[in-house]
Amino acid sequence: MSAARPIGALRHRMTVERASLAADGSTVWTADGVLFAALTPVSAGETEAGGGSTGRLTHRIETRFREDLSSRDRLALGERIFRILATRDPDERRARLVLDVQEERR
Repeated sequence: MSAARPIGALRHRMTVERASLAADGSTVWTADGVLFAALTPVSAGETEAGGGSTGRLTHRIETRFREDLSSRDRLALGERIFRILATRDPDERRARLVLDVQEERR
């Protein structure tokens, strides 16, 4: 079991963005609050599953635990966008949340 990061390590103020459909059927992303997080670059490759490729893990984000984040959401840090690939409570104590994310181009 890894120890939680010190509170000062959660230094990135990120905006939570949620998807909705516009009248024309396009996806619209709307800001829905902020969180403070630690952002760590990682390396991982793209894999194939079900005849298509899955997302490429580029970063890991750690924040305080919250239940409302899922792979349907994304996080923004300035002009940078991070699509959530997976979420997990690493020690199942509901104290912190680790997100595997893919950085996307805006």
